Amino acid sequence: MNTINYKDLKAEQKTAQWLKANGVSEQLFEKADIWLLQAHIAATNILKHNIEQLTDKERDLLMNYCTAMLNSKKRNSITKRTTYLVLNISKRINRHIFKQHRKLIKN
Repeated sequence: MNTINYKDLKAEQKTAQWLKANGVSEQLFEKADIWLLQAHIAATNILKHNIEQLTDKERDLLMNYCTAMLNSKKRNSITKRTTYLVLNISKRINRHIFKQHRKLIKN
């Protein structure tokens, strides 16, 4: 007799919803390395919320990275250097947002 643990099922559903909200499918989560996923989540969030703060070159890099992550053949060709470029762009944007937020709080 199979018993369903509803607590585990609910936790898995919440995890799947969180992954989907961050632009990662469950299959991609199982297949890709963690550093690729971190950069993919960062790129997705920047493209969703802060695209106006990017230069054309940075926007193209992030768009190409996201499309490469969705294609299994192209995903294998992503280098760590490209991943670090994406994460550095993310860090720069987050720092800029934090500085803006700090200025708003002071005023």
